[in-house]
Amino acid sequence: MENKFISLLMLLLTLLYSCKNYNTMDEKQAIQALKDKNFEDFGYTLDENKEYVIKIRIEDSKDLSEFPEELKAFTKLERIWLLGCNIKEIPEFVTQFNSLKEISLSDNPIEELPEFLSEIKTLTDLNISSTNISKIPESYSEIPMVGIIIKDSKIEGFPPILYKWKNTLEALYLNPLDELPSDIGTFKKLNWLTAELNSFKYIDTIESMEWLKLYNSKAKYLPENFGNLKNLEDLDLRDCKNLVKLPNSIGNVKKFWGLMLDGCERLTALPRGIENVSIGVLDLSGCHQLRSVPKGLQVGTIRAENTKWKSMPSGIFFSEANTLWVTGHQISDITGIGNMYNLELCNLANGNIQKIPDGIGRLKTLSSLNLEHNKIKVIPPALKSCPNLKSIKLFGNPVFDMAEVDLLN
Repeated sequence: MENKFISLLMLLLTLLYSCKNYNTMDEKQAIQALKDKNFEDFGYTLDENKEYVIKIRIEDSKDLSEFPEELKAFTKLERIWLLGCNIKEIPEFVTQFNSLKEISLSDNPIEELPEFLSEIKTLTDLNISSTNISKIPESYSEIPMVGIIIKDSKIEGFPPILYKWKNTLEALYLNPLDELPSDIGTFKKLNWLTAELNSFKYIDTIESMEWLKLYNSKAKYLPENFGNLKNLEDLDLRDCKNLVKLPNSIGNVKKFWGLMLDGCERLTALPRGIENVSIGVLDLSGCHQLRSVPKGLQVGTIRAENTKWKSMPSGIFFSEANTLWVTGHQISDITGIGNMYNLELCNLANGNIQKIPDGIGRLKTLSSLNLEHNKIKVIPPALKSCPNLKSIKLFGNPVFDMAEVDLLN
């Protein structure tokens, strides 16, 4: 009996010492202690003055089943990212961080959000994607939430508590739902939305929208007034396999850093209005039925991989693109490519191209040409008229002869 008492006492003293040790540990010691645990992926961020740790990130460490006690040493901590671990609950000690803004627990088997998180009045961002959490406590309505990610959690639909944050919410990642609520436009600061929808109804009412991710949606049409989203900068419609067309009003948008249409298998043309939009990257991969785009597209990069195109969609050779990256195609004729006067990088590998047209000699800015694995039999002298051409790749063509290619470079 006495031995058991002594063992229990020793265990208690060890625990007390451990807690004291974490509380008295300085930040450098805590960082080293975390490094010594050899997590799969560990990182941290310091404040602007390089004095305090403001972010801790641990990823893909399945042996980690709870928040590390070393976190207590970081008194100025603003962001905690524990991603792809085996965390099952959030400890109450997180309420001790007076500057905590974000908790990100994506891909953990956590099942419940504790009520005490509502005590953290500085908390603005919560990522519970790919968790087993099924609801957000009502007490969280007092938190000034700016960003919340619930995609791939157990939370279904459009949770009513989101309305508590309609004046603060800027970023929202939802689980699949039929359509957005009719009053989604009342979320005046919402500028980043990810949602998989059966209908795009009411999308056009979120006039503050800048980044819109609608990939895998089942809808056929965007609203005719989609151009109301004049602040939009990024539109992702990847794998919207039922999408038939884009509205002409899309021309009211000023610019797209990215317009992602890859996997839109039923899309046959781009609307004329889109020629008014400045586009950074236009991705048409998998748009097998695309036949035409407007002439004069203001685009930096056109990308299309693994399409079934037998000919280049009309209009592409009259775009302002400086990069044309179309690979894994069935195109046999590229007559007209000489009209792409801004073209610098051209990759048309893995197709059925029969010849390089003489018009290519008009491309004075072309620096790299990749036509590997086509059916080209002759290298035209016109390539010598491309003064900036530094690299030409013709491996896998009947014409391939390294000595001859070298003469062009």
